[in-house]
Amino acid sequence: MPAATHAAAQTPERKLRIAFIHPDLGIGGAEKLVVDAALGLQARGHDVEILTSHHDLAHCFEATRDGTLVVRHVRTRLPRSLFHAFTLPMAIAQQFSLFAQLLVALFAFRFPGTLPGPLLRLLTSLPPSEPYDVVFVDQLSAIVPWVRTLTATRVVFFCHYPDKEIGGSIARQRALDRGYGGPGLLRALYRIPFDFFEEATIDSSDKILVNSEFTQRQFGKSFPRLRREPRVLYPGIDAEHYDAQGVKQAVDALGELGSASSVRHCIRDLCMGTDVPTLVSINRFEAKKNVALALEAFAQRVKEQNKSGKKQPLRLVVVGGYDRRVRDNIETLDELEKRATQLGLVHTTLFWTAQPHQPPASAPPQDQLEALQVIFLPSLPGALIPALLLSPNTRALLYTPKDEHFGIVPLEAMACGVPVLSANSGGPVETVVDAGTPTPTGGFTNPDGTGLLRQPRAAIWAGAIGSLLDMSDSQRAKMAKASRERVRARFSTEVMTDGLEAALRDTLALGRLRNEENLFLWGSTFAIFALMAAFFFHTTWK
Repeated sequence: MPAATHAAAQTPERKLRIAFIHPDLGIGGAEKLVVDAALGLQARGHDVEILTSHHDLAHCFEATRDGTLVVRHVRTRLPRSLFHAFTLPMAIAQQFSLFAQLLVALFAFRFPGTLPGPLLRLLTSLPPSEPYDVVFVDQLSAIVPWVRTLTATRVVFFCHYPDKEIGGSIARQRALDRGYGGPGLLRALYRIPFDFFEEATIDSSDKILVNSEFTQRQFGKSFPRLRREPRVLYPGIDAEHYDAQGVKQAVDALGELGSASSVRHCIRDLCMGTDVPTLVSINRFEAKKNVALALEAFAQRVKEQNKSGKKQPLRLVVVGGYDRRVRDNIETLDELEKRATQLGLVHTTLFWTAQPHQPPASAPPQDQLEALQVIFLPSLPGALIPALLLSPNTRALLYTPKDEHFGIVPLEAMACGVPVLSANSGGPVETVVDAGTPTPTGGFTNPDGTGLLRQPRAAIWAGAIGSLLDMSDSQRAKMAKASRERVRARFSTEVMTDGLEAALRDTLALGRLRNEENLFLWGSTFAIFALMAAFFFHTTWK
């Protein structure tokens, strides 16, 4: 090795100052990726901050609440939507409000004392901020070119899935489930400027990351004019968080529930383990997640058991992120409850957090609890989800979305050694190894399988559930071992942090921004207009 090269190899790489910009730091797969990525980089000595337009301390990951991560809640009075519509333009406006406030904070740091205190507090809810080496923008790309130009900072954009495709799939699902009008001419015309805007702003980023090969392929179809191919960065999970002892400590850390919190006691006991064999569904309460498939397959499986004379008790626990600000969440939970009733299933819904404008709830009596076949648990505390997956009577995870972009929940189940039954499309095809067909001895034809990938049809899933329930103890132990090993080898937070850190350093290696790369391609007049509009919205609504 040449001396110069050897010296360079021995030089420790400097630590970076990194900003993560995420629209709504709630509880979901996208938020978990941001939190885990920030934690992984912070553990390696990097200076990390998360900037978000919404951060509800009662509905977020613990690391964003307990001070482990620095979270800057950039407050705005801009609503999430207008009359339960126009969510995309309002999300873009909120992101510009965040960026406008960040610009003021950067200016205040660069030129201390220039802005009087009252004026600074009027213009931004952020303290003066030191410049960043690189900015990681997540989900919404609207501000990417402006970040690059007006802060002279390189930008990495992470896309979970093109918004133009998400919007269309949601409209189609609502039309199917609720009789709403599907994607029509008016909606197509409405989407045209936003779709071009999304493609242009994504293309202006220095590096594009996506969460799966499935999303990477969709990118090529959705954005044919992109100048660079996205790099796949699989989200990861920390397998140590799914260790039984660690999970018990996390549950204990929830603290004393109080004698009046009978519902919380009931939920905790259900998650820690019951005598009833249990199937688990974990997803946000959204129409596109297709949770009704789990209900229908479960009902069919129960019916088949009863016909065969096996009156074996079986329970389905449906866990999901739930936000009363989101109309889709409310409607989806209502529809699932009605569907469970139509299927003749005995069910109840238990909220960990008391719901506004509703009388205090109490836990069902023990005899009623034992008779329940389906339990809906909206917005569980994070510690109780791995507790539920690690429960000795949890038999399988039912992961229902079709064409899911990636899907972090199957990894969580695999880390707990729980078999996964998933739709045979999208990201889960890259994470779950199909075990094949069942054998007469209670096994499967593929000894390395971690679950089953099946067409999302209730009849097919009912049979697959039966195969998973009928597994021998040795096959179950073998599948649990294969699942845990696969997560550690390919989908750990360590592997994800390696890939993200490499992407950030590759981005910085591009050097300083040149004028021909930046927003002058767009026109400075448009940039100034957009910033003035953002300031106007912020100061008007504040």
